[in-house]
Amino acid sequence: MKNLFFFSTFIVILLAIQLQLRADNPPVLTIQPSPQYDYIFGFVEVGKIAEKEMYIINTGQGILSGSVTLEDAEQNDSNNEKVFFISGDTNFSLFENQSAVIKIKFMPLKAKEYQGKLKVVASESQSAEITLKGIGNKAPKAYYLFGCGQSSENKMSYYMDFVVILFAIFFLTTRKSKITV
Repeated sequence: MKNLFFFSTFIVILLAIQLQLRADNPPVLTIQPSPQYDYIFGFVEVGKIAEKEMYIINTGQGILSGSVTLEDAEQNDSNNEKVFFISGDTNFSLFENQSAVIKIKFMPLKAKEYQGKLKVVASESQSAEITLKGIGNKAPKAYYLFGCGQSSENKMSYYMDFVVILFAIFFLTTRKSKITV
């Protein structure tokens, strides 16, 4: 019975020490790249997707838990179109020195500048706001032998134009020799 008393007292003391250590070193929310800078996607062709990663790190002790939400500034227009997206899980629970990867996608719908906000809320009343920026860019026009149109990754039309030009040259050279005789 005496051993049980000492054992339970020892456990209570260890728990008190652990609680004291946690109170001195709470979990700390760290975000990379730093939220003090805008997160810029640059020029992205309309309809295409650009993706970037953001890291949430617990640089303190204990468990850091929270969530990430997205707020498009463009949602105020009449079409309510979203251009920024988060892929994957938006909730996190991190032990000391653990990190979570948040993937952010930008898909412009028009040729204009877009802006949004990413909000991170974590335990211990910690939060951060990151400004997202991107510019929608129209696809460049490509000029072909028989007109012009939107440039595409399929370069078959260039080859078709080249073949048509070769046939035209071949036809004209064979025809010229018949005319001069």
